[in-house]
Amino acid sequence: MSRSMNRSLAFAIALLVSTAGVRAADTPQGGSEGGGGLEEIIVTAQKRAESQQTVPLSITTFGQAALEEKAITNFFDYATKVPNLGFAMTGDGVGTSRTVSIRGISGDNVTGFYVDETPLPDSIDPRVLDVDRIEVLRGPQGTLYGARSMGGTVRIITRTPDLSKFSADVHVGTSKTWNTDRPNYVGDAVVNIPIMEDRMALRLSGFYDYEAGYFKRRYCTDPNTTAFNLNAAPTCTPLTTDPSLTTTVDNVAAIKTYGGAAALTIKVNDQVTVTPRVMLQRVSYNGFPMADVLSMPDNGYGYPVPSGPYTLPKLEPGDFVQGRMFNIPEGGTDKWDLYSVGVHWNLGVGELVSSTAYFDRKVDETEDQTDFIYAALLGGYQALPSGITEEKNYQRFVQEIRFASTLPGPLQFVVGGFYSDFHGRLPFAASYPSSNAPGYGNILINVFGSCAPPPAPAGTYLCPNPNNPDQIFGSYYNTDIREPAVFGELSYELTSQFKATAGLRWSQVKTTAGGYQEGTVTQSNTDYYSNPPIGRIVDPNVTTTENSTTPKVQLDYKITPDAMVYTMIAKGFRPGGLVPSVPAALCAGQLPTGVTVDETRSFKSDSLWNYELGTKTSWLDNRVTFNAAGFYIKWKNIQQNILLGCGFQYRANAGAAESKGGEAELRARPIDPLEFSVGIGYQDAKITESGELSPQRPGDPVFQVPDWTGNAAATWTQFLTADWKLVGTIDYSYVGRSFSANNLIPDASGVFLTRERPAYDIWDMRVAVDHGQYEVALVAKNLGNDHANLGDSRSIAAETPGRPRLLVDQPRTIGIEVRASF
Repeated sequence: MSRSMNRSLAFAIALLVSTAGVRAADTPQGGSEGGGGLEEIIVTAQKRAESQQTVPLSITTFGQAALEEKAITNFFDYATKVPNLGFAMTGDGVGTSRTVSIRGISGDNVTGFYVDETPLPDSIDPRVLDVDRIEVLRGPQGTLYGARSMGGTVRIITRTPDLSKFSADVHVGTSKTWNTDRPNYVGDAVVNIPIMEDRMALRLSGFYDYEAGYFKRRYCTDPNTTAFNLNAAPTCTPLTTDPSLTTTVDNVAAIKTYGGAAALTIKVNDQVTVTPRVMLQRVSYNGFPMADVLSMPDNGYGYPVPSGPYTLPKLEPGDFVQGRMFNIPEGGTDKWDLYSVGVHWNLGVGELVSSTAYFDRKVDETEDQTDFIYAALLGGYQALPSGITEEKNYQRFVQEIRFASTLPGPLQFVVGGFYSDFHGRLPFAASYPSSNAPGYGNILINVFGSCAPPPAPAGTYLCPNPNNPDQIFGSYYNTDIREPAVFGELSYELTSQFKATAGLRWSQVKTTAGGYQEGTVTQSNTDYYSNPPIGRIVDPNVTTTENSTTPKVQLDYKITPDAMVYTMIAKGFRPGGLVPSVPAALCAGQLPTGVTVDETRSFKSDSLWNYELGTKTSWLDNRVTFNAAGFYIKWKNIQQNILLGCGFQYRANAGAAESKGGEAELRARPIDPLEFSVGIGYQDAKITESGELSPQRPGDPVFQVPDWTGNAAATWTQFLTADWKLVGTIDYSYVGRSFSANNLIPDASGVFLTRERPAYDIWDMRVAVDHGQYEVALVAKNLGNDHANLGDSRSIAAETPGRPRLLVDQPRTIGIEVRASF
């Protein structure tokens, strides 16, 4: 464990314990809320309702009270509080770039993400509003949750309509974030309306959230003072700070988010309920929350252009001004809708559940690619203003039917069928409308003469698109994925204390994909001088089919009614697939030795075996719970996104890896007013065998996996009078260092250089005064104003040489909020 984490976590625990002691001494007799142990948490991790303490899985859960006390509203708020959960921005832009890792298993499609019964992409960030609980399941969950839950699963469980009584909740708030020039504000409301008592009820929720931008964009006011003007030496570059030459735009990367949900529960009879639900969310942002890092000595933007490979320091965000040559706004929108119908039929011996869902998402983002063209494609000759847009638009239909028994006796089982039909344009295989830089083609042909005809080596000289000489890039790619599956899990109580469980899932994944790429970055001289000229790379539709079985075996033994040990062996599986080919014209020199362009289009499935031993215990009449688990994972044919410095990427099977470690969580209520928790996780994920298509070597860390994670929290509830109470929560989170592969650049010897993401910690606080149906709270997030590196941006175009861009968390934010319940 790093010294930084030792000091920070030790301080956090000491603070919480000392607070408990001081406040316990000061608490008057009868001055606290009602006595008793910890509140029992009910989960449905195994597709049936059970106490979290009786489920033989490693689970972190946030109930309704914790979500409010910790002021959790989004993914970052809860993800930093889960042992052995990591996340990083690994894709283009920000809307779909996040991936989630659990227990060292990182990459695309390794962590299941569910809203109620519906699997969704793990890049989605639903507003945490009207949520009953959040469950994070560690370890492979493929038997019950499918092929893309090989590291674990995150589940958001929403509240269902109440058939018996009317209720309404209203919440408004405002806050101020460091380095902004205007306030944030938020408002949301939830209403429950019984339409026919005990038969039908409607539940509605809605919200609007505005977060001010904490970045600024500085650009050269007059384009003729830049490298755009060939008739004079430039007097203004992105490094220029002289206000007489530059203009500064405030409030960059401001985010507007709004959405809502409507659910109607119909109790057909005492056995059958039907709940159709609609959820939608809209996000717009007028820039990217990314800090520029000046990684080149004295001229971090590449002015002059780097002459060769360059080294990078440990990447830490610092500058919140984005210096640019021209005023080309960035940003985008993320819009999604989820329609679902759930049917629950109680058959007496079990429950039959049908879940039908349709998900529709569209993400459009635009980036300024001027500096990339200037530094990487034109070698510093001339700056041409240009933007690039990426469009990701996809839909998915999902149907699951399952039966979970409630039999008398020792035998219970779950059995079901699943079908998914996906189609659209994915991250890394999306649609790019033609991005043009006027004058670019003329420079290549008439100034550089760079597009030399064969026998000049192909891939050495960039050529313009013969059909559109000023085009930098354009692409259209479509992917269809169909997946049927059947699954089952059976448990048998061998004795009143000893239970055995076995599960199996069979699935088939059929993927069809194809499309084209065009523009100068895909154009070789061979194509340019063909007769007729070839203007685009075409990847014809190809179909791949894979079948898989994912077994699971589990034993659990109840030492006492309050103490359990368990062991589990489970397989995780992730299907292979297809991606666009890497263009030789720009990227051939950045591929690992021996790797051909043709090999970059497809990738194979990978799988792992998870071996786990854990315990769950409850002490002192459930005033204390302590849960812990250790794991060892063998992972083979690892899929890793190889994100090249040329701006393109492919997915490689990178040999094999091992991940080993453990997690432990303590919750306690030593005295009635105080509840506190401590969690810690360690994961050591390393490559053990090299893959032919991957630059990773044995001993390298698995990308984007923090070594240590930790958290500590305390909540104090103090009655001031019979009607007034004070509820205060302080929360600490630690995320250890990890390594990024988002922009792999080989050094002079051909070794690919990874980048370190430093560790970071977050302090949050909430203090509320509650008077029956009304509450006023002071909320503070990121009190230490830590600027975390959440990933070096892939860039929609490509990274400008010498100028990494780092996605940054929201700085210190302090505000006030008011709630009313009716």
